[in-house]
Amino acid sequence: MDLPSILIPAYKPDQKMIDLIQSLHQKGFSRIMIVNDGSGPQYEPVFMTAAALGCLVLQHAVNMGKGRALKTGFNEALYRGYADHGLITADADGQHTPADISHIAEVMTQNPDSLVLGVRRFTGQVPLKNRLGNGITRLIFALINGKTVYDTQTGLRGIPAAHLPLILTLAGERYEYEMNMLLAIKPNHIPLEQVTIETVYIEGNKSSHFKAFQDSARIYALLFKFILSSAAAAGVDYGIFALMHISFPGQLIASVVVARAFSSLINFLINRNLVFKQKGAAASAAARYYALAAAVMLVGYLMIKGLTGSVGLNVYLAKVISDVSLYFVSFYVQREFVYQVREQANT
Repeated sequence: MDLPSILIPAYKPDQKMIDLIQSLHQKGFSRIMIVNDGSGPQYEPVFMTAAALGCLVLQHAVNMGKGRALKTGFNEALYRGYADHGLITADADGQHTPADISHIAEVMTQNPDSLVLGVRRFTGQVPLKNRLGNGITRLIFALINGKTVYDTQTGLRGIPAAHLPLILTLAGERYEYEMNMLLAIKPNHIPLEQVTIETVYIEGNKSSHFKAFQDSARIYALLFKFILSSAAAAGVDYGIFALMHISFPGQLIASVVVARAFSSLINFLINRNLVFKQKGAAASAAARYYALAAAVMLVGYLMIKGLTGSVGLNVYLAKVISDVSLYFVSFYVQREFVYQVREQANT
């Protein structure tokens, strides 16, 4: 079996990386790339040892972040032909065992078109910040993307050669790049396989270079784009609705229609291009979106009418209740129907 190449982005590594390289050689992995992400002169002996073991060592003059280190490796792998049988990324800190890396390679052989993730289930002795962080990110990712990824922060990934050109072009220079990779799965119809791996935290994970606040902020910024998109559209919708209602009292349906006409255009453009990143024709997506918008507008109008007439609520409060209630339904339909590209059948 032709094994994938291994890519290890490394920042200030120690003997654990050398031990991993030696173990991978014993398991038959002959092409191992290391990216020295600006570790500094004091770490040169570690990288010299890696080179002496036959690894291809690439250098960053300064620390540029894990995302950039991965891109440097992907680019070199494509250029040199190292990616012909796919590429497995692994961390340098000893958290990914040689056995799990070999298992990823086996699953890649069985599923040549799939992105294969080595996922931890976070059982046993796991630092609280890691357990909570991954749990929250996993929940939000499933809500936004409609797909459960059990370990959104895993660095152990098997990437087929066919997907590397796309993945190489994704945005992100640090840890957010790995989240961008996951967000690209659905709009680009990349099959996903998840393999349970051992959860290893050495000395409380103190060797990790993940900065809890800064790097989490980058990751969650990606996940919350859809909320900001909807907030912008909701602000426009509510403002125009209030202006229309003040200018033309008693014309509830006109206020709802005009407000939704403006806000829906803003919401469609932002969601299509920034949130769901739909790749199909704009016309077909627009047709689906405005069918949804019309249905939401009608139901919203009936809810406002019912809340103001039967219940006696203030019209502005009724508008807020209506919009919040329909928001989650609208988002689900957009995610699963409006911005999903229907693949053409083979002929």
